[in-house]
Amino acid sequence: MKLIKNEKIIDIMQQTLNHVDSRLIDHGTRVAWLMYKMLKQQNKYDTKQLRDICVLAMLHDIGAYKTDEIDKMVIFETVAVWEHSIYGYLFLKNFSPLKELAPAILFHHADCNELAYLNPMHQELAQLISLCDRIDVFLHSSIDINDFYKYIENERGRKFRSDIIDLFLGAKIDLSQVNEEINSDKDFQSTLYDTPVTSEEADEYLRMIIFSIDFRSSQTVIHTIATVCISRLLAELAGLDKEEIEKIETGAMLHDIGKTGVPVNILESPHKLNEAEMKIMQTHVDMTEKIITGNVDDDIKQIAVQHHEKLDSAGYPKQLDGSAISLYDRILIIADIFSALCGVRSYKDVYSKEKIINILNDMSAQGLIDAEIVSLSIKNFNKIMKEMDRESRPVIAAYDILNDDYSKILDNVKKSKFDEIVIY
Repeated sequence: MKLIKNEKIIDIMQQTLNHVDSRLIDHGTRVAWLMYKMLKQQNKYDTKQLRDICVLAMLHDIGAYKTDEIDKMVIFETVAVWEHSIYGYLFLKNFSPLKELAPAILFHHADCNELAYLNPMHQELAQLISLCDRIDVFLHSSIDINDFYKYIENERGRKFRSDIIDLFLGAKIDLSQVNEEINSDKDFQSTLYDTPVTSEEADEYLRMIIFSIDFRSSQTVIHTIATVCISRLLAELAGLDKEEIEKIETGAMLHDIGKTGVPVNILESPHKLNEAEMKIMQTHVDMTEKIITGNVDDDIKQIAVQHHEKLDSAGYPKQLDGSAISLYDRILIIADIFSALCGVRSYKDVYSKEKIINILNDMSAQGLIDAEIVSLSIKNFNKIMKEMDRESRPVIAAYDILNDDYSKILDNVKKSKFDEIVIY
């Protein structure tokens, strides 16, 4: 999105990943720094290549929204954890600027003898991520440092290639000072955050993050894209100018980014949420605010975080009244409701046009949402539905392809048919 500064997209991704699970906070960043320290010795990558590799390392667990796999991932001597590796690979391959590096993510928990079908660069990156991942898990375990060094020597030629272990040992990293050194390492910080990101790259990264959230549930696949579409159309119908419309679109794109921290069992609850579940669901707004604060302008942040407020102060999280809810906010509030009503949920089928209109009119009559925007949405209902369908179709197709590829890769992994995994 044009209104998100390109250099801020790295921090948005980092903050989003930090909300997947409390045990993974800054895990990706530490893995990225460890890899950076090791690769700097080789002196074979330019600054942009190093930045891309660091981002790859930071995102290596982007597929890790399956709690049972996270439980396994944070155990030091982990068992096979392929599912999040496959999802992460597919997200990076299909939706990010790091397509050419993505195969390394697919094999980042594989043993070194399972990498024969990767090219040399992917083999090296997969092994580096694997070792650095284990180093960081060690740092948060009760394992003695001497036992850790015994572990990697014992895994030499089995889990890890000898040259990768030697690269780590040659870097002479003080494992007792990792967090302090990351914060004081100006070269690393500059490489990761100051190396220019193009607008096209920033847009790809943001869409990847949004898809990684919306694709967590079959019921929310098109929610963000549909909400952006509806917001834009309502803003146009309300007579707003191009800059105002872009602000609303940007807020709509970001509005549910905090759902990365909401458990899938709540997102896919087969019934309407009870009070305790609703409180957990509502935390997504606070998490959205934490992720985007300082990374977007305040007016865009306000649009994103006020999408569940109501004009009568019955909304959340701040129970604002109508005087504190701008026209931009009101548009997104209605677009979010419209999108949800149009979609399937585990506890409801797709609503008919008549039912959607009745719900919007009822909410307007109760003073919950803006009557004029509701009127615009109803008068232009067919146009909105047609455009939303047009913009949603590519997203649905991408979701279907991703899940089909996931099933095929997982099947080959289970059969140890690594030569049949299509990775290029």
